[in-house]
Amino acid sequence: MEYKNHKIVEAVCAFRFNPNANEWDVTNYATFYNNVKDLGFSIKQEIKPFQISFHFNPNERIPKYPQMQEEDMQMVFKNEIGDKAILLGANFISFHSLNGYSGWEEFSGSFIKEILNIYFELGFGKDLLNAQMIYINNFQLTNNQKLSDYLTFVPQSDNFGQGDELSHLFQSVYHISPNKQLQIKTILNISNPDKMKNVTLECNCIAANTGDYSIDWDTLSKDAHDAAKNAFLNICTDSFKEEIK
Repeated sequence: MEYKNHKIVEAVCAFRFNPNANEWDVTNYATFYNNVKDLGFSIKQEIKPFQISFHFNPNERIPKYPQMQEEDMQMVFKNEIGDKAILLGANFISFHSLNGYSGWEEFSGSFIKEILNIYFELGFGKDLLNAQMIYINNFQLTNNQKLSDYLTFVPQSDNFGQGDELSHLFQSVYHISPNKQLQIKTILNISNPDKMKNVTLECNCIAANTGDYSIDWDTLSKDAHDAAKNAFLNICTDSFKEEIK
C-alpha cells in the first residue's frame, strides 16, 4: 500500500516452535527448499547470524574486546520478483512482504497459509510458542512538516521556540493482558542537502501461546496482527489517518 508520501515498506509475520518437541538439522533446509522452489521461491541465501556481547568493568583501564558468538544458520528464500521472502531457522519461520503490503487477508491467506501447510506436512513446527507481527513504515516529511502532525505522542517543536526539527528517537514496550508484548519504535533523521525528514515507524507485537499450545497459528498471528495494527492507528493523528485511507 502506498499513500502519498507514506508506505508500509515491510510486513513480517514470524512463528517460533518448541525446540524440545522438534528435531532439527541442516538437511531440513534442502527439504524445505525442494518443496517451495516450484511456488516461486527459487532464490536462496544462507545467513550466519552473530551475537555480539560487550562486557564493561569500571576498574579495568583497558576494556575487553567484544565477544562474538556464531548462532544457528538460517536460510532466506525469495521469489524472483523480490516482493516476498521466507526466513527459515531452527524451529523458526518468518514471512516477509517486501516493498509493499496488500493487506492482512491476502498476506495470511495466499502466502503464509500456503507455505505453512507445506512446513507442517514436512513434520516441522510442533508446539507453537508464539506468533509475531511487525509493521515497518517508512515515509518522508519536508522541512516544513512536523512529526507531531503525524504521531500523537511527539511533542510539538513550536513549544520550544522557533527552529528546525533535527532528529527523533523513541522506543516503548508494553505488556498487554493476557498474552501479548507490544513494542513501538520511531526514528527521524534529516537527509541533507534536501533537508527531507526520513521517518521509520515500527509496530511490533508478539502473542504467546498457552501452556498447552492450544492456540493455532491462524488465531495467534491474527491476535498479534490486530494489536500491532491497533497500536499504529492509536498513535496516528486524525490528519494522518485521513491521508492513508
